[in-house]
Amino acid sequence: MRGLAATPAVRDASFSLRRGEVLGVFGLMGSGRTEMVRALFGLDSSALGRMVRGGREGPLRSTPARRLAQGLGYLSEDRKGEGLALPLSVADNVTLTRFSSCSRLGVLDPRRQQDQAAERTREVKVKMRGPEQAVRTLSGGNQQKVALARLLHQEADVLLLDEPTRGIDVASKAQIYEAIGSAAARGKAILMVSSYLPELLGVCDRIAVMSRGRLGSARPVSDWTPETVMEEAIGA
Repeated sequence: MRGLAATPAVRDASFSLRRGEVLGVFGLMGSGRTEMVRALFGLDSSALGRMVRGGREGPLRSTPARRLAQGLGYLSEDRKGEGLALPLSVADNVTLTRFSSCSRLGVLDPRRQQDQAAERTREVKVKMRGPEQAVRTLSGGNQQKVALARLLHQEADVLLLDEPTRGIDVASKAQIYEAIGSAAARGKAILMVSSYLPELLGVCDRIAVMSRGRLGSARPVSDWTPETVMEEAIGA
């Protein structure tokens, strides 16, 4: 990513992301961290910049549908408002970005859909009665794991995770960290945005800090301490 700008929140963000890596982005509220991820996924039509993926360069401006086709997956920080379809079943939520895997000639196969959803939710340890259960009846932690299971079912190569563990219990956090590590081990490229510094220091390979709309250089996690991260975050 080169020269990402999405006014007024994001002034300049450039970084590289590799397969098998978890790149963490830390930022305080209002730093532009969420706006940066949304622009990457095509949710900000005013965004500018250049993206190079697999040696092919193109403009940043895109649409979510195109990003899905390019192998990008997005997990929103607002799981209830836009991250999940709460009235629908677990199976519907897990498969909705890749219905083609469980349909034939445009007709959905419910049994195949439920089998695939059950397999993906087992991977992230979702506690539920079954794939037919409505997502709104699950706990917050299990809802978040369903959202992550959707990205795994989508088979996205690049995972854009915005606050993936916000507002969930400790046990669910540990299971999501485990799922993120497993995805990286399988060669996924993961961008993880968080305002909770301990999880970035514990999960990520490199960390970059967002401050006043500008993203600093990414450095190995061993080069950071909580103090140096906060100093950069407040522009000290």
